[in-house]
Amino acid sequence: MERIAGELGVVPTRISFVAALRQFAELWLVGSKTRSPGALPKQLATAQDRIRRFLLPPRRSHRSFPRAVKLKMSNYARKRPVRSSTRSRAN
Repeated sequence: MERIAGELGVVPTRISFVAALRQFAELWLVGSKTRSPGALPKQLATAQDRIRRFLLPPRRSHRSFPRAVKLKMSNYARKRPVRSSTRSRAN
């Protein structure tokens, strides 16, 4: 990943780790079935070409609205705690 990032001129964290891991795991499985050592460089070059496609967009640290968790909407009224002072006034 570091070599590919260097070739692309970006920091290595801009390449998707999960996608790269999957590509190399696939290469490992396919490479173990292929008994020809001469085929390995071609398979490695193919995996590296695929990894180049998984370049992540730059981080947006300047965003004006930070991420927040939205409240779940419900069709039912919310149950609110009953206050003892309200109950004593009603009696």
